[in-house]
Amino acid sequence: MSIKAITQLIERLFEIHEQLYHLAVDKLEPIKKGDMKALEQIVREESKLAHKLQTTEMLRQKVVRTYLFEQGEAKEGATMTDVKRYATKEEAEKLELLQQQLLDYAQKLKQQNELNQDLIAESLRFVNLSLDLMVPHQEDVSYHPHEHEDRPIGNGRSIFDSKA
Repeated sequence: MSIKAITQLIERLFEIHEQLYHLAVDKLEPIKKGDMKALEQIVREESKLAHKLQTTEMLRQKVVRTYLFEQGEAKEGATMTDVKRYATKEEAEKLELLQQQLLDYAQKLKQQNELNQDLIAESLRFVNLSLDLMVPHQEDVSYHPHEHEDRPIGNGRSIFDSKA
């Protein structure tokens, strides 16, 4: 394994994050308009990309482990710093740049997804409010044992006190 293989995988991760970000931005209009078909299609695309992202990340971890093992360092959960220790200056700079780009795009994606989530929550609140206004509320028909305590009954006599 080489630094080049790791670099290519990180570039691929960046591309997938970029595609996910664009889908998240594209999701904004269908959310605003309530276009469920378009939203469903975008979510399907996101699901495919999320699967690709997961498999690419697993492959990257495997390649990094193999690379570090070849360098004489067997380490689970290796970091980019571990890899850069064995890279040339140019390779380390490229890895640093890619790492920063990936982190930036992941942050942009997170912010866009939070915005979309807030819009969906707001839409749900609006729908619930609309339903509450349209559906008449029934009076509470459950038993309340203390409800009638304040009212005097008749002249204060019970039916058992009546004369025959």
